[in-house]
Amino acid sequence: MKTLRRGDINETVSFLKRILNQSSHPIEISPNFDEHTYNKVVEFQKAGNLSADGVVGKNTWKKLLTSGFNFDLGATNFILEKNEWFEEYVEKDTIYFHHTAGLHRPDFTIGWWEGDNKPGKLMRVGTSFVIGRKSIEGDTTFDGITYRAFKEIYWAHHLGTKLRNNKLLNQKSIGIEICSLGHLSKLTDEIFLFKSENGDIKVPKSEVCELDTPWRGHKYFQKYTEKQIKECERLILTIAKTFDIPLRDIHYDRLWFDINEEAKNGLPGLWTHCNVRLDKTDCFPQPEFIEMLNGLYAKYPDFEPNYSTQESISMESPKDLDPELLTNYAMDLN
Repeated sequence: MKTLRRGDINETVSFLKRILNQSSHPIEISPNFDEHTYNKVVEFQKAGNLSADGVVGKNTWKKLLTSGFNFDLGATNFILEKNEWFEEYVEKDTIYFHHTAGLHRPDFTIGWWEGDNKPGKLMRVGTSFVIGRKSIEGDTTFDGITYRAFKEIYWAHHLGTKLRNNKLLNQKSIGIEICSLGHLSKLTDEIFLFKSENGDIKVPKSEVCELDTPWRGHKYFQKYTEKQIKECERLILTIAKTFDIPLRDIHYDRLWFDINEEAKNGLPGLWTHCNVRLDKTDCFPQPEFIEMLNGLYAKYPDFEPNYSTQESISMESPKDLDPELLTNYAMDLN
């Protein structure tokens, strides 16, 4: 997060004021860090036993976010049990994409994570956000709908690299899962197969992205839907604006999806699971997905996040889901 002080005029100041309002220090929203804002920050710092210098640096941001971050960011809360993630704030500077290698429902993906623990060991594996999709049967109820598994100011394991800095990469990144079966094999010209431990799933040609040449050994993937890609764009821009995550002015193409040393070294920005693991194919270089990525930098300056107040959890807890319903969900982070 940007360090803020008197005289600053930017969108992050507006976000600061929203957090102050959520933290019982009411102030009118504007991008100006004026004298009144300074006084409210000092008031907050004194109440939180912080150095009352009126400067919003790392310690003040940590206290603000852990006490007043209560925005839904356009997601539906379906929160994992508290021991399923690390309630430990680490400043965020990176967004990571995944796809689930599972079926269409984001709530079932989160429910699968709830039940992935091993005897005597909590796995604490998952991402903050999961974007649903149209089902194979054509049900659009969850298409482009985002569910939140835990507050994105905290963290869980989702990369699983063997790098020395693996823990830090997980801590400082916000993960987005896109519901997709991932790579497929061709059965006929009209039918493709997703192979899993629970049996093959037939996928119609209309659901398939055929790449010009194989990527990481696979030519066919269950394509990300138009609504998923649009929602992914909105979520990236919202997270980037909220947490000051840099979106670089680069050209995204098929090569960008390969192993990347900058990603492995923790360069802030936007990455995908396959940038840090050679054994992964999430996310794959679907042309429409690449087109969305290439439009982010131009859209970022004028994008305005929706900071609606987070509602209470309105659905049953993931632990209450029937385990049989969760078959073929979220295999990617297994």
